[in-house]
Amino acid sequence: MRGDPIPLGTKARTLARLTGRIRTAGILPLDFVDHATWQASRRDALRRLYAHPWADGALIVRSSALGEDSATASGAGQYLTLTRVHGAHELEVAVEKVFASYGDPRPGDEVLIQPELLDVVRSGVACTHETTSGAPYTVISWSEEADTDVVTGGREGDVRTWYGAAYSGATGPGPVPEVLALLAELRGLTGHRRLDVEFAVATGGRLVLLQVRPLACVSDAVPEPAHDALLHRVERAVEAVTAAPGAGLGERTAYGIMPDWNPAEMIGLRPRPLALSLYRRLITDQVWARARHRYGYRDLRGTPLLASFCGLPYIDVRASVSSLIPRGVPDGLATRLTEAWVARLLERPELHDKLESRIVVSSLGLRAPGRLAGLRGFAPEEVRLLETVLRRHTDELLKSPLWTDELRRVAGLRSGGPAGLLARLGHCAEHGTLPFAGLARAAFIGNELLDDLVAEGVFTEDEKARFIGGLGLVTGKLNRDFATLAPTDFLARYGHLRPGTYDIRSLRYDEDPAHYFDWSARRAEEPPATFTPSRAQLGRIGALLDRAGLTAGPRRLLEFVGSGIRGRELAKFEFSRVLSDVLVDLRRLGERHGFSADDLSFAEIGVLGELTGDAGRDRAALAAAIEQGRLRYEVTRRVTLPPLLGGPADVRSFTLSSAQPSYVTQARVRAKVADVDAGDRPDGAIALVSSADPGYDWLFARGIAGLVTAYGGVNSHMAIRAIELGVPAVIGVGEQLFRRWSAATALDLDAANRHVAVIP
Repeated sequence: MRGDPIPLGTKARTLARLTGRIRTAGILPLDFVDHATWQASRRDALRRLYAHPWADGALIVRSSALGEDSATASGAGQYLTLTRVHGAHELEVAVEKVFASYGDPRPGDEVLIQPELLDVVRSGVACTHETTSGAPYTVISWSEEADTDVVTGGREGDVRTWYGAAYSGATGPGPVPEVLALLAELRGLTGHRRLDVEFAVATGGRLVLLQVRPLACVSDAVPEPAHDALLHRVERAVEAVTAAPGAGLGERTAYGIMPDWNPAEMIGLRPRPLALSLYRRLITDQVWARARHRYGYRDLRGTPLLASFCGLPYIDVRASVSSLIPRGVPDGLATRLTEAWVARLLERPELHDKLESRIVVSSLGLRAPGRLAGLRGFAPEEVRLLETVLRRHTDELLKSPLWTDELRRVAGLRSGGPAGLLARLGHCAEHGTLPFAGLARAAFIGNELLDDLVAEGVFTEDEKARFIGGLGLVTGKLNRDFATLAPTDFLARYGHLRPGTYDIRSLRYDEDPAHYFDWSARRAEEPPATFTPSRAQLGRIGALLDRAGLTAGPRRLLEFVGSGIRGRELAKFEFSRVLSDVLVDLRRLGERHGFSADDLSFAEIGVLGELTGDAGRDRAALAAAIEQGRLRYEVTRRVTLPPLLGGPADVRSFTLSSAQPSYVTQARVRAKVADVDAGDRPDGAIALVSSADPGYDWLFARGIAGLVTAYGGVNSHMAIRAIELGVPAVIGVGEQLFRRWSAATALDLDAANRHVAVIP
């Protein structure tokens, strides 16, 4: 450290103190005025400001309030910044507007004036720690655009974010090395370990410091040696599973949070141990592969789909891809396909949530030959063989009675089941999630076929939406029943639903109906607009089927599509009832032993197998499971990994690109933002929720104007709901955009043009 530490103050005073002291970046010339001086002698202040040689050009007028930034809270983006200010009159107006944005300015509040940096080639924000967990990841977000507020203002743009354990020498692309040097110097000059920095890069590579403030973290900082040891542990775990031969085909694998069965969507990026263990037991340990095998795909029964790295759930991409290849594909070709598709995903990691729709071809469809033509490195006869197998496989699915068998199996959930909690979960898997997994496969293929019909010009987007709207899906019925049924009858039918299907802490509809529903605002629902294909459209579908070599007729195809989509939603509704009841009984069990729902969320479900009925021993077993889970979850909170893991090298350093979300409907809406998970009222707003979980169905009964989810795909539960009800939505925007849009006051969501803008 050179001399005494430089104290951090307001934005303006901090930059003034650092001017001439830092070597790794430049600081633009500056001046500032406090509110007391502005009120007492505005003209003198303007004369002083305009005496600077740089004041003749374009100016930027920035906030610099006393309470804007501190070590415990950040006011980033809270106040006004005005650009392209020219002349004394515009400067006076701009300063007045910035002071006014403070609400009730204090005498010491300031406004900062600088020459505007006009030759920006990239800009961004850098933090020395991950703000939620306090983990010592350096997090640098930047945009290659000329505007400096793409990152800070939450605007849609091509934003890249680098996470790195910089203390261990990790570095990254673009501006990362230069910004790391700046952060190190600022730490030395100020004596602060936790910093939040805004920067820009001008033409010629000149790094410019725009702001530095203390970083406000939710949690205490994690010591670097402890974090280093933790990452070393994760590296060993990733190396062990990526290097070992697996049940899937090929030598190489990867792990992702969204490629298949979307754990990020269903249980979150950092699920508590109970939710994670339930998801494994009901879906990813055995059920997923049994369902695929029943539908004619490669046999991976006995292979777990999900791996956990310090509690972070990841899907085994090699197992997933192998399981999506029909059994009729010869082993050699299937192996090479798996290797090619895994490699393709690693080349295009931004497609981690679109594995099957953009990379893997698992059914023929009406456009599949075009996708198969994109296969590289395969002989023409191999491509023809794959097409033949896919055609036979798809034709068999279209004509099979499998989905009707699944619905009969789901009906078994209504006829009761065993009494014990673990036995009830087994019954739920056999009669609930297993047929649901099969119906989900049929629904995925059905949605692909619908998209094919739109792409071929047989249906319009509106006709597709009306087709789905006329299927009698759960949410449409929920909305109509909410308008007509007595509250007790409504809750008897839908009360088991909860946001976070696997989360014991999430209250059911019938446990807090006033939170979910405004009974005074009920209104009659218009019957859904239905759609019946014309004879000409049926004829065109028939021609497309003939071209694809599929022998199922047009009506059979539409029956398959409708039954798959409707059956998937019904099966999910029914199995979630059993799971929800199990969670209620588990909570009551915990209460009898003195444990809350929050306590139990840390215990894995397998602890139930240790209970004997002896109160003392059972309490001790639960207490031990809860304590072990808490300790493990503390580790989970401190680890951040990329959406796609290709190997141990991705653990300490990785770069995230902007997500490629799915836009739903052709509508546009401008409305306020409601961060639903934070407790905002969703009525008339664009509702933002982290996942596309079916427990959020209640939002549609509250008259939301639009919907944004952090995770989920175009075939997810909430996407289908939005299409059915005509609500403009953006599904799966990713964590970066979701955070920025959640902080906005209002959004302009234009689904047709695939664009979202923050409304100032």
